[in-house]
Amino acid sequence: ISPCTGPNIESLGGLEDVDRLRERGRRFVAEDFVGVDADDDGRGRGAVDSWADDALRHLLLLLSDDATTTETATPTTRGKTEDDDDDDAVLNVRILYIPTASYALNPQSSNTPGKQRQRARADGKKRRTQLLNLLEDLLSSKDDENENNSGTDGLSPDENGSDPRRRRRRINLLSTTLDLDDGSLKQPVGSANAALFPTTDSEALTTWRPHLVYVEGGNTFWLQHCIEKGGYTSLIKDAVCDTTEGGVGAVYVGKSAGAIVAGRWMATATWKGWDDPSVVPGREVYEDWMECEGFGFVRSGDDHDDDDDASEEEEDGGVSFFPHMSDDWNDMVKEKREGGSGIRGDVVCLREEDACCVIGERELSFVASGLPPI
Repeated sequence: ISPCTGPNIESLGGLEDVDRLRERGRRFVAEDFVGVDADDDGRGRGAVDSWADDALRHLLLLLSDDATTTETATPTTRGKTEDDDDDDAVLNVRILYIPTASYALNPQSSNTPGKQRQRARADGKKRRTQLLNLLEDLLSSKDDENENNSGTDGLSPDENGSDPRRRRRRINLLSTTLDLDDGSLKQPVGSANAALFPTTDSEALTTWRPHLVYVEGGNTFWLQHCIEKGGYTSLIKDAVCDTTEGGVGAVYVGKSAGAIVAGRWMATATWKGWDDPSVVPGREVYEDWMECEGFGFVRSGDDHDDDDDASEEEEDGGVSFFPHMSDDWNDMVKEKREGGSGIRGDVVCLREEDACCVIGERELSFVASGLPPI
């Protein structure tokens, strides 16, 4: 609101749109995310998808020329080309990719450590590219796909038949790779402007304010070792669980090992015998990891951390994760759950097509399933 000109009607309208979108989003429950179609009451997966499209469209509408001037992205290998207008408004989505678990050396390999590292880094780069391609598909606006059509938001097309404001809005993915082993940052993509990327590992998790933290799979024990060695536990938890006023934490995506360390206890990494703990000096057997704690992002229904009268067992609870679940593991999982696991709290078993989704501020968690792998 300007004291000279009074309220900006367009800005007020934008705030009302934000309020409506927030209210719509807060009405969803777990069943809406795992359902298929929207029903007559505007519930179900279809309603969630519609809300997500509307929210993305509104974010793009909020882009201004001033924001573009201060944070211009000139993508190199991704996004905008030389033929695009330099004044295009850009919404930068910051992605921190952590492939550390996949960098663990295999003591049984016939390849030298140097050769193993070289292959692991090349593989990590390919996996990150796959992730970025998927995110581009998910975040691409329907407006971008139909930018030559007349506007759906009340704007008149220009003489070329395209929406002038729509043509000036776009999403750009900024990504850098962080290795928790040595704290190095490598392979920045999304812009030739170095000022748009962090220069230290601490900055990558704090002032850079990533929108997405993606923790790749691999050797869970090596990943946890590097998290502890570099003091990353609080940095990652603070980045994801931003409790500052008006703060919005990053989305945490953990694959395989990344899912296990997101849980309350890491003992599930010992259940299958897939990961080799001998890669960590001094903690070379499974027994060394039975009491190791993860990030503990998900509370179980029995957690009462704010209750002074809670029992020690309840305080030690929380949700742990067992990825790559299949029918082959049913008997073993049953045995572990009945007391042979050393884990206090709940264990969520995730099949290859499953994802445990958590809405932190509402303490809501649920498992959503996609199509089974072929």
